[in-house]
Amino acid sequence: MNLTYLEIDSQRSIYHDVVEHDGKTFRDRLALSWLYHDHALEGVVVAPEDLERALQGMPARNYCDGVLLHSLRSLRSCIDFVHDSAARGDELTLDWLRDVHARICPDDYEAVGQYRKRDTSPGVYHLTVAPANSISYHFHKFIDTYREELAQMHPVRQAAIAHWEFMRVFPFDERTGVVGRLMLNFLLLRHQFPPAIIHATDRHLYFDALNGHRTDLVPVVADATRSTIAAARALQQESKAPSRHRRAAL
Repeated sequence: MNLTYLEIDSQRSIYHDVVEHDGKTFRDRLALSWLYHDHALEGVVVAPEDLERALQGMPARNYCDGVLLHSLRSLRSCIDFVHDSAARGDELTLDWLRDVHARICPDDYEAVGQYRKRDTSPGVYHLTVAPANSISYHFHKFIDTYREELAQMHPVRQAAIAHWEFMRVFPFDERTGVVGRLMLNFLLLRHQFPPAIIHATDRHLYFDALNGHRTDLVPVVADATRSTIAAARALQQESKAPSRHRRAAL
């Protein structure tokens, strides 16, 4: 795995070069990929039309459509927040995680920032998680583990294991996985590493890793980080190619 870290360390300059010269184009394309794949991990199929309608502020056709559009728009807003927060050098805290949860949840959701009431992990996750009556203890312990142990690790390893540990606490009834992946990418971006967007095709690897040892998620995150670098390289090559040969990255 050390060789993987060296590879990412040496190639992330490609990502930074593209962000510097084609920042808005790349960030917009990256966000579209992020929206699609993150929803797919949650078992939600998003069509290109859904993305277009959500980002253009189109009205909902019905209740279910409204839920999807809000989910896409709130995640898009959170992606910007994570980028900005990382650029400011904000610290990972319980309040930061609660804030992200509030940002990602619907406006009328009454349990914003409140701890999970069930003893099982809801939704598509089937994890062994902290008992509901001990979430406060385990949530604080997670932050302590991050500060005392994980913060000293290579950023890719740090972010992957932090996500695994966070998902074992599973603090919220709704959107815990989304918050956890936003946190994962916040930790990468804080250290000026590319965000890791876990693709739908790797969904089984992601869930298997969450159910495995805490280090099993490291190669999944490393591969996702390399994919972002590869997308940056594709855009870099596209911008240098004659217009008739240009193709979309991501």
